[in-house]
Amino acid sequence: MLSKFVIKHIAYPVAEHLKNWPLRKYLEELNESQWLTAEQIRELQNNKLANLIQHSYETVPFYRQLMDERGLEPQDIRTIDDLVKLPILTKNAIRAAFPEKMLSSKYDANKLVIMSSSGSTGEPFKYYMSQDEKARKWAGLFRFWTWSGWDIGDRYATMLGSPLRAFKNSRLGAFIEDRFSGVMSIPAFELYNNNAHACVDRLLEFNPVMLRGYASSLYYVAQIIIKRGLDVRLKAICSTGETLFDFQRESIESAFHCKVFNGYGGEGMEIANECEHSGFHVNAESVIAEVVDANGNRCAPGVLGQLVLTDLNHYSMPFIRYNIQDMASVSQEACLCGRGLPMLSNLSGRLTDVGITPSGKVIVVHFFTGMFMKLAPAVTGFQVIQERPNLFSISVVPGSGFNTVKDEVLQKTLEYVGPDVKVEMNIVKSIPVTAAGKRRLFISTCGLKAAGLSGSDR
Repeated sequence: MLSKFVIKHIAYPVAEHLKNWPLRKYLEELNESQWLTAEQIRELQNNKLANLIQHSYETVPFYRQLMDERGLEPQDIRTIDDLVKLPILTKNAIRAAFPEKMLSSKYDANKLVIMSSSGSTGEPFKYYMSQDEKARKWAGLFRFWTWSGWDIGDRYATMLGSPLRAFKNSRLGAFIEDRFSGVMSIPAFELYNNNAHACVDRLLEFNPVMLRGYASSLYYVAQIIIKRGLDVRLKAICSTGETLFDFQRESIESAFHCKVFNGYGGEGMEIANECEHSGFHVNAESVIAEVVDANGNRCAPGVLGQLVLTDLNHYSMPFIRYNIQDMASVSQEACLCGRGLPMLSNLSGRLTDVGITPSGKVIVVHFFTGMFMKLAPAVTGFQVIQERPNLFSISVVPGSGFNTVKDEVLQKTLEYVGPDVKVEMNIVKSIPVTAAGKRRLFISTCGLKAAGLSGSDR
């Protein structure tokens, strides 16, 4: 295996040169700016926002039309407080305007990188990024990783839907990157094709400093390690791509003898991450995070609402007040780490992880994770699907003694969802995963419409 010195001082600089990515320069800037005061960071955001609005008005047809229709000029939106003058952007609006009206006239589409969301809500869509924007995204990601103790050149492994590569569109580049980057990628879906033990053996042989993956994949591997009685010790685990539940965190930390750092990103943005003191900090030099209610009004700190994001670095195809369809709340706590970056709390996952009953009761996945965690090992896996407002289907993978708790599961669920809802239970051998290898514990096919902002702009 290549030494850390070779990876850090030879492989990374060569890759930066080939990709024209000033990644380490941007990382150095972020490592300095994170220690600014909250007031200084907000001033930095306001300056970047004013420049983004001016650029979007002058070069992006969608935003020029949107502002003209509302009688707005760029000087009307100079600060974060001014953002409320603009409507909230949805995926439907992007699809309708993509690509002609969404792309900046200053960019050649042929020289941009086409990206795609994972489609965890069943609605994947495409967008563009420049190479410089990708470099800034990776710098934000690397900054988060350094909080866990990882450093450029340290070996790490990933268990995601697809490998995290700089040279995705080049077979030769991908081969060289795999051999010389100090990274091992295990596609998450491989874990569920009777290859789990082989994947664990590959991971142990590689001996990474850090492991990054979906929460469900990390938990699945942790269970195997615990059952096999293996002594595995990493410096850090970085969870991403799914809601991380407390029972998963406990099991993962126990298996790997290290702390889990939960991260959150989407649509080309590295949005927030836990620091060494577990504060969930926003990548504020790159992203403005608002939390709004179903009517588009900003929520008070601590109040759960929908997350609306503005990417301050994305100029080729701007995302301004974009509803990413996730739930969170703003935190006003001061983190012990001393960073001036704002914080989020109660990051609760996708809007499709929230159900609405006919009576208007909000149903969240955390009730089910808490219930089934207490019933282990009688239940080894579950998935809840709200097929209609008045119908919930629970798929259960039974364990030892399941018959003794079956009635308890139905009774507690009925008490929770209310008398206007029917609950069905299905016994299954396993819980299916998505094409990306994610395992969703709660899916509502009808709660999204009740969330208000998910289907139309306001």
